[in-house]
Amino acid sequence: MILKSVRAFLLFGFFFVLTGCSSVDNSQPPSPLVEITKPIGKLEIAWKASGGSAEIYRFFPSVDSNVLVSGAASGQINGFDINSGQQLFSVKPEAGLSGGVAGWGELVVAGTNKGAVLAYGRLTGQKKWQTQLGSEIIASPVIANGRVVVRTGDGRIFGLEATDGKVVWQVRRSQPALILRNYASATVVEGVAYVGLAGGKLVAIAVYDGKILWESVVASSRGATELDRISDVVSQSVVSGGHVCAVAFQGKVACFAASNGTLLWAKDVSSSAGLAIDARNVYVTDSAGALAAYERSIGRLVWRQDSLTGRRLTAPILFGKYLAVGDFEGFVHLLDAEDGALVARTATDSSKVLVAPIVNNERLIVQTESGSVYSLALR
Repeated sequence: MILKSVRAFLLFGFFFVLTGCSSVDNSQPPSPLVEITKPIGKLEIAWKASGGSAEIYRFFPSVDSNVLVSGAASGQINGFDINSGQQLFSVKPEAGLSGGVAGWGELVVAGTNKGAVLAYGRLTGQKKWQTQLGSEIIASPVIANGRVVVRTGDGRIFGLEATDGKVVWQVRRSQPALILRNYASATVVEGVAYVGLAGGKLVAIAVYDGKILWESVVASSRGATELDRISDVVSQSVVSGGHVCAVAFQGKVACFAASNGTLLWAKDVSSSAGLAIDARNVYVTDSAGALAAYERSIGRLVWRQDSLTGRRLTAPILFGKYLAVGDFEGFVHLLDAEDGALVARTATDSSKVLVAPIVNNERLIVQTESGSVYSLALR
């Protein structure tokens, strides 16, 4: 059964990549860029650096203190000064990276397509340890509470000792015959890892010992064919104010009580990109590329922005009073979180922005598919 699941995972992953990159498909044609309706300034490039090609993977850069770390499919791991973009170190493991990077404290951790987890010194790039888990790692690891939380392509979630890479715990969940490639890292808040799974499930795991605290259903499979029944959570969950929210492809966006997994509300939304949350709303990029805001407490639709449909948007990220998203042509857009109006835009290198920008103080950090890393500031 494990071999069957892994084979299906790889085959559908290949299918998904082909359809996503094909010039002829059934996806919605991209909307032309429209005029900024509510300009609030210019989104300018503060610095640019080369981090190596991401190819088909979705690599999230990682920031801790003044060090930005990025990964490349070739296996290259680069460290940059967050303020200037100056390269601090570069290392190239024997195997290519597939799971992005995580940097926190003294460590930088990355996953490979051969199932290895590699750890390096965050300031020096010196190798600290390596742990073999056996299956491809395509989600960025997460470092928290003395553990490195890693998910593998065969449906397992591991907790490794951060000091030496020893496996402390693992959680295994069965997977449907056909699934999407899942690039979503765990979201760790107050010692709990919230992990979205194939089959539309969300599980809460104690980071220290791997105890399953609860498991809830974001969306149930439905449809006549295996493709129609895919309803996987393939983006990071978000947590705020006692709520944890997640969204499933061909499924729903749903919010739960973080304490026990009780469903608070759910709405029919399909997304493989992801969502963001603040004190008022949950913001979702849906499968058509529209952005919508739902009231966090009850799920009421607050606004919907359709002018970016078909542009294969990333998940949104909160940037002060605004939301930032990247698109398939390398543009980064800012929207007013209050009403969804477009307020600013800038171009990068014309290659896809595959993952949501990350926020560091008053800067947006963006990594493109070609490997360029940008620091953007609103002037």
